[in-house]
Amino acid sequence: MVSNLFEIQNDFILQNKLENMSFKPIGKVVNFADEETMELLALWKEAVSEVELNKHNKASSYIFEDYTHYIVVHDPLEMEFSPKRDEWNKRFCRETGVSVVKLVKHDNNKLYFEGLFAANNSSVYGILPYTEFDHPEATYPGQGMGKLKKTVLSEVVPLIKGKNILDVGCGLGAGSLEIARQHHASSVLGVDLHEGMIRQCSFNAEIYNIDNASFETANVYELPYEHDKFDTVTCFFMLHHLDDIPEALKEIKRVLADGGKVFAAEPLNHHHGEKREGKDWVRLFEDAGFSAESRNISKAAFILATIEK
Repeated sequence: MVSNLFEIQNDFILQNKLENMSFKPIGKVVNFADEETMELLALWKEAVSEVELNKHNKASSYIFEDYTHYIVVHDPLEMEFSPKRDEWNKRFCRETGVSVVKLVKHDNNKLYFEGLFAANNSSVYGILPYTEFDHPEATYPGQGMGKLKKTVLSEVVPLIKGKNILDVGCGLGAGSLEIARQHHASSVLGVDLHEGMIRQCSFNAEIYNIDNASFETANVYELPYEHDKFDTVTCFFMLHHLDDIPEALKEIKRVLADGGKVFAAEPLNHHHGEKREGKDWVRLFEDAGFSAESRNISKAAFILATIEK
């Protein structure tokens, strides 16, 4: 009887502790994320966010020399993804959000992380090292698009040449910045529709100290550039989202110089509109006045197209 009372008392104390427990913010997130850009959550895996610590906190208190990745506890996203993305709801949209991030750099009371899935001005409650204990033999639904994009970029980017390169539909700039990293003599311009994404791209470039890449808002159907301005155009995983692909290719052709090339890649399996194989993409480019060839890279079609005016 005494034992049972003791157990009940301990349970009561523990329950009260849990109910009264609260996390205090240690800092806040600074990035250019808003609800519209966060709908494309997977793109944020390679975007940079700043964590600005509170006045008396120092970055060095949270960073350890031998650790490259960290677990950040932060406010949840105030949104809900579609049922197809319910895994994101489970992870980032409930009582709190938790991101596994890569440290880019830190300075005084500021830390810069890659892959923080938190909106601008979100509170941060904890920063912990990601250790060998955090690599369990887990099972979870596969999400292969991010891996596919990395595979394609690793194979295609070294092939790209040109002094002036336009990356159409740059998203959060991962492809543009990788091109700029590998081709220092080239000037890379990334364009996308959403101003918030473009500001985030510029922020990423600044933090990574990449000075041969710049970003602007632009519509692929009405590119604000003169004829024959670019040697090369890249389009990674964006053409299949368009309502009028022939019109977009016509505009890309206009801004390409004679002999200019388009490096494009498109997923073979996707959920956006008509599914196309490599030969279908070749036909679209040829109908627009390009000579084109394609080959598969994993589960993507890589298209190399050339224009002769």
